Amino acid sequence: ILSPEWPDIWIVIVFAFVVGLLTLASPIAVESLVNTVAFGRFWQPVVVLAIILFTFLGFSAAIRALQTYVVELVQQRLFARVASDLSYRLPRTRIEKTEQHFMPELVNRFFDVVTVQKVSAQLLLDGVALALSTVIGMTVLAFYHPWLFGFDMFLLASLTFLIMVLGRGAIQSAIKESKTKYSMASWLEDVARCPVTFRSDGGIDFAMERADHLISDYLSARQKHFRVLMRQILFALGLQAVASTVLLGLGGWLVISGELTLGQLVAAELIVTVIVGGFAKLGKHLESVYDLLASIDKLGGLFDLPRERDDGLLVLSENSPLAVDVQNVSYRRATGQSALPTLSFHVPAGGSLSLVGPSGSGKSTMLDLLFALRNPTSGHLMIGGFDPGDIRPDFLRQRVTLVRGLEVFQGTIAENVHLHRPEVSAKQVRDALEQVGLLEAVLLLDDSLETTLHSDGAPLSENQTRLLSLARAIAGQPRLLLVDGVLDALSDEELSPLLNHLTHPDSPWTLILATGREEIASRCDQQQPLSLLPQPV
Repeated sequence: ILSPEWPDIWIVIVFAFVVGLLTLASPIAVESLVNTVAFGRFWQPVVVLAIILFTFLGFSAAIRALQTYVVELVQQRLFARVASDLSYRLPRTRIEKTEQHFMPELVNRFFDVVTVQKVSAQLLLDGVALALSTVIGMTVLAFYHPWLFGFDMFLLASLTFLIMVLGRGAIQSAIKESKTKYSMASWLEDVARCPVTFRSDGGIDFAMERADHLISDYLSARQKHFRVLMRQILFALGLQAVASTVLLGLGGWLVISGELTLGQLVAAELIVTVIVGGFAKLGKHLESVYDLLASIDKLGGLFDLPRERDDGLLVLSENSPLAVDVQNVSYRRATGQSALPTLSFHVPAGGSLSLVGPSGSGKSTMLDLLFALRNPTSGHLMIGGFDPGDIRPDFLRQRVTLVRGLEVFQGTIAENVHLHRPEVSAKQVRDALEQVGLLEAVLLLDDSLETTLHSDGAPLSENQTRLLSLARAIAGQPRLLLVDGVLDALSDEELSPLLNHLTHPDSPWTLILATGREEIASRCDQQQPLSLLPQPV
């Protein structure tokens, strides 16, 4: 996730290194000042030291400002890249994986990009600067005296113990905590999504009972993670006290022994003050690191969803309906359960066929195969003389359209029909709405075609939402139109003119529709009956 940002991250690290070097200006200036005052009372050296110190600190401030600007660019690009990448990936995710998750809930992991942004900025601005200042400060101490070099080794060993030993299990517990948090959010979404159910008898109590259980899971995971974090914080605070005390005693002894100047002692104290001061902030930075890793794990779950292939032939007729030929096609799920019995049929170009049968008979699975959402387990099928598995999926779906369910996104009615397809004109949008019998109702709305729809289709009714989905398909004038159960809920008054248009000989498409209603199936040229599949025992 962060790999494309490494060029700028290296720039930030270089800036932090420069700032770390410049932070030595204060202790070195103080060392010089102490030595100067100890051996004389001239004010000129003090003025020179002040000017030099101001120059270095001013340059350090300018570098910090540039560092902040670069980190802001990294944050902006990170958000834009993750959002853009997911917008590309999600419509291309293999359907076998989307069936294993409730995708709207899974996509909530996108909000972890905010954590990645903020924590990355914090670590790049403060964490890297603290780490480099510590390394540079320890290096300077090592040059003062061998005993101070030994003091450096003690600090390094303590930090290694703090991170590697006391931090064992912290990443796993942070990920577990994050998962329980999303389980809670998923349950709240379910409660909001089913308002009637949870207003009914027992619904409110059950909602609270499940919430209490999930809250308990979260608190348990949080406490386990905090125990790891707390022992690291306690050790860091103890190390801060020990390091300050040891340096004071060791430095004083070296000054009395004449092995260290008073100025060097003061400078060493200032350097160690910065180092051990960072220990007090270590708990905050460690928690941020664990949150960052947990967020990357969540975003990785989205980026790791397998995508459909993006290769294949770019062939299919643009100007005429497509013939469909299905020979001995069947489909089994990964579990081995049959989802479609062996089927064979032929639909000539411009013809129509109904897949008629009860729910669970495999009608939707057959349409999935024709729309290249799945690959048949056995047999072969041809669309326009080509195997859908040989055609690039996005190119196939420019000619083949599947209408299924209540699929409406938050946007205007015109946007929901048009989809910003360059080949679809405003006139085609209106014509499509008129052909499905929806235009008159849309024009009665306050904003007409510019009325904004919610994700559930409101202010349109459910049947109007179904008709809107059908209008979206008709506006694109596909060469093969697949309709999956959308017509079954419509009234006879709505159905008659709509079926007249869908099955008209002059229509630009071949029509295959799935239905459980015989009166709808009988309007097609052919009928392909399907029986309810046997269920596993």
